[in-house]
Amino acid sequence: MEAWDILGDVVLLLAAAAMVGMLFERLGASSIIGCMIAGMLMGPGVLGWVASEAKDIEHIAEIGVALLLFTIGLEISRAKLRTFGAKGIGAGVLQVTATLFVGALLAKLFGLSWPSALAVGAIITLSSTAAVARVLTERSEVDSLHGRMSLAVLIVQDVALVPLLLMVTFLGDSSDFQDVIGQVGEAAGRIVVYTVVLFLAGVLLIPRVFRSSAASGNRDLPVVLAVVICLLATWISWRLGLSPALGAFVAGLVLADSAFARQIRSDVATLKAVFLTLFFASIGMLADLPWLLEGWHLPLVLAISLGIVAVKAAVAAIVVRFVGGTLPIAVAVGACLAQLGEFSFVLGAVARSNGLLDTFTFQVLTSSSLITLMLVPLLVGRARWIVQLVDRIQRGDGSIARADVGVDLSGHTIVIGAGPAGRSVLRDLVEHDVATVVIEANPATVQLVGKLGMHAVLGNAARPEILREAGLSKAGVVVVTVPDPDAATMVVEQVRSSAPDCKLIVRCRYNVHAARLSKAGADHVILEEDKVGEALGDLVVKELGLNESE
Repeated sequence: MEAWDILGDVVLLLAAAAMVGMLFERLGASSIIGCMIAGMLMGPGVLGWVASEAKDIEHIAEIGVALLLFTIGLEISRAKLRTFGAKGIGAGVLQVTATLFVGALLAKLFGLSWPSALAVGAIITLSSTAAVARVLTERSEVDSLHGRMSLAVLIVQDVALVPLLLMVTFLGDSSDFQDVIGQVGEAAGRIVVYTVVLFLAGVLLIPRVFRSSAASGNRDLPVVLAVVICLLATWISWRLGLSPALGAFVAGLVLADSAFARQIRSDVATLKAVFLTLFFASIGMLADLPWLLEGWHLPLVLAISLGIVAVKAAVAAIVVRFVGGTLPIAVAVGACLAQLGEFSFVLGAVARSNGLLDTFTFQVLTSSSLITLMLVPLLVGRARWIVQLVDRIQRGDGSIARADVGVDLSGHTIVIGAGPAGRSVLRDLVEHDVATVVIEANPATVQLVGKLGMHAVLGNAARPEILREAGLSKAGVVVVTVPDPDAATMVVEQVRSSAPDCKLIVRCRYNVHAARLSKAGADHVILEEDKVGEALGDLVVKELGLNESE
């Protein structure tokens, strides 16, 4: 009956999280905060309606974190992974090291012993991969410069969880230092072997399995296979003593270049949302509200939470600047990494069981973790605005695009993509003085568009909120210049569903994709191969000195 009791608590917690989350969305806040507050209210600290231990529900809910990291991995092809490069890995290693020692030094100044201070530094080091990735995904900023750098650092943090756990364990007992070093080396070896084996499976085995399932004609089999691969990779990673989230991310990377990546992302989206909602609600259950409201605990926790946010943001920004990132991107990454992560609770529990932290310090850190997690939607959600603000301050002008560009426009033209083809369209529109809004995912290109005096929105045009910012509901014409046929199809479908009467002109790089774009809702499909052929033919005729009439 215990399993059924847990199921009842899961249903109750999901229902409360859904209702409170919707309420917060209506109020203009993030549903993540609503889910956490629902967990606080339903948990033992307030109403006590959910009797199950928070950790039991959290274990189930971590499936949502695995699915989230799996889908993010699916979006990062090997070409994109190379853009993370040494800069992203270097920033991650420096951030972990610097935050660990800065946090330990500050804890030492508060009177803790060096072992306890190092344990506090380890707890402060980690940020929330689940919360940050969720907000970046919702705002279509995973592919932005600050989004890619933030994810690179978060993945390094997940890898660092194992040595940090070993360090906290070593500080709390009399283990031999050489034994700990040996365990760290063994963990590193497991990570390398696990990644290599998974990539070999992704190249040699998994694509064949997916092709066989697709050939069977059963629409559900690929979905089941995707979930099985994700959860199997997560479980194996856990069994090897590694971060489960890291295992799911690597599994996503393996499949990112497959023809099934886009289909898998859409298939697991609903399942991911359910488990993530449960995850954030289970985190909220950890809050001890009676303790927090007792005496001067709340002001102390608030002050420490703000201090942690400031220190982590500053350290991350300095690190990103050190590895060559621009100041706007460095500040935005600092905002994204300024919270404590879900694995901080794990490190805190180990430190407490080893006698490194007393009950009071543990409660302060746990409560601070929850408060900083609640700030994630605010900080990460404003990261793009931070990039624009810092850039504007640096430049001393207002050339960068505003987030509300489409509010006062009507009958304007929206150009999606500002690459070579998009810029050619923009030149014609500027020449004829047409009111135009550009949607572009590259911050540098957005700045260039701003210099030309045009409005621009930074983001992924396949997301409805980005189209709303560009004023789609009042636009007269939308021009899609995106070369990738899959991305263009997604954009066309989103534009057509949001604005059925808007004229939609779409670039088609290869003729074979024209029918798909027309079916998705394009009014006019410009066939790039035909246009190139016509231009080549005209040039040949001209060079031969022939008349077209002949």
